Order: sequence, then C-alpha cells, then structure tokens
Amino acid sequence: MVFWGKRLLLILFFLNPYYLFSLWSKPNPDKPSPPLEFIQGRFWRNFRLKDYILKGSIQAAKDTYPITLILHDRSMEYHFIGLPLQIHVEINPDNTYVAYKNRPSEPWQPITGLNRTKHILNTDISYEDLCLDFIRWDKIKPLGTDSIKTLSCWAFDAYPGSILSAYAKVRYWIAEEYYALLRVEGYNKEGQIIKRLDINSVQRIGDAYVIKEMQIATIPPGKTLSSSKTYIQIEEGRPASAKESENLDLAPQLDHEEYTASGLSVESMNKK
Repeated sequence: MVFWGKRLLLILFFLNPYYLFSLWSKPNPDKPSPPLEFIQGRFWRNFRLKDYILKGSIQAAKDTYPITLILHDRSMEYHFIGLPLQIHVEINPDNTYVAYKNRPSEPWQPITGLNRTKHILNTDISYEDLCLDFIRWDKIKPLGTDSIKTLSCWAFDAYPGSILSAYAKVRYWIAEEYYALLRVEGYNKEGQIIKRLDINSVQRIGDAYVIKEMQIATIPPGKTLSSSKTYIQIEEGRPASAKESENLDLAPQLDHEEYTASGLSVESMNKK
C-alpha cells in the first residue's frame, strides 16, 4: 500500500496479473542508478506511516475477508473481522518483526524462520510478502533504469543468501521521484517467476493518497498465466490519533472454545 502526498509512504506491494508478460519491464543497464546506499537511505527516510485506520477486504479465489488496517509510524496491524486472527508487522531499516495472535487478550506470537514463507489463510499472500525483507538482503545487484506505468524507476535483483526465503531472487523497482516500491517479482532457483506484486489504483483519503486496489498472483513455474489471484481493496479510511492507533483493537472477542472449534487458529490456517 502506498501513500502519495507530501510524505510518500509505502505499506504493501502486490501484483497486477491482468497484464502478464506483455507489460513486463526490461531494465536498461546503460542508464545506471545512483548508489544503492543512497536509494535505500531515501527509501527508509520516506517509510514513515501516518496514523490511519483503513477498512476494506482481502479477496482470494474462494473467500473474501473483511479487514481493518491500523497504521502507525513503521507498524501495520491487520484485524480480520469475524475471524480470530490479527497480524502485526513492524518494518525497520535493520529488521522486520511479524507476529500473530488469535484473540485480543493473547500476547503476540512472533513468526520466524520457514513459518514466514507460509500463506495467510487461503490467499496468495505470505507473511514474508508483508515484511519487505529483500530490501535488506546483503546481495543486491543494480539493473539500471526502467519505467513502470509511466513512472521512471530503478530496478534491482536481490538474493537471500543464507536467509530462509520462498524466493531465490526478488526483482524490485523503486520510483525515482518518490523512492517507493512500484513492483516486486519473486523467482525460484531455476529463474522462473512464481509471484508478481503490483499496485493497481490509488485514492485520496484526507491529505494522503492511499491504495485503492492491489493484486497478488501466484504463477506456476514456467507458465505465463497465474494459477490464483488475491485482491487487496481499501474501501474507506480516516486519519487517527497516535493514541487511537496504538489502542484500537477490533478483533472479535472469542473465548478459547469458540476459536478452537472454529478451526481458524493461525496454526491450522498455515497447514492449508
């Protein structure tokens, strides 16, 4: 999710499978980018989230999940309305923290290691996808300049090395003017694209522009068409005070028997 305004802010990144390979960009190595450290510094300087409360939905192939998304500084909190699940993500220059809990009274449970590669519910979104870890990977190769939907940008290939990841390589594009992510593609070890993330449309809420729709597609190795798609849609939102953002808790109040019987705890969801 990207905010456009005096402070350009990014939350998520997801793909547009409508265009498939016909609009896939080809970075031009003859037009080099500025030093990576400079671009990363500007990216993290801009990555400060205004206090907002957004409402929308995550639409997978078979299910739609209403959500409330609470933003504050470098943190994002996802509340799945009607389900016993909350996800907290905090993205910093040095590390990313991602955790879940199945009801408000529980402590946050960190998600680490291979668990980060698991998908959330039955969507195309993994916990890893929320974390932007590739921005901090040690091996990053500049590819030159490119253009994404008329915006000039710089392209990079990032490699996880010894870090556990579902991707052997991540290619990403950062806008020259805004220093924000525009597109991300994940590849397997054979160099085949397996996921594509892109921003589809934006809208103005208050004094900021926020994502209206994002898309994520899973692409079978060696194929050009996606096997599944997930849409992230923001329908409404409003600015919130820092105190309200920190204290608001919208998850359903379910007792232990209710959320155990539902079969929707994060452990059972991760096995699907």
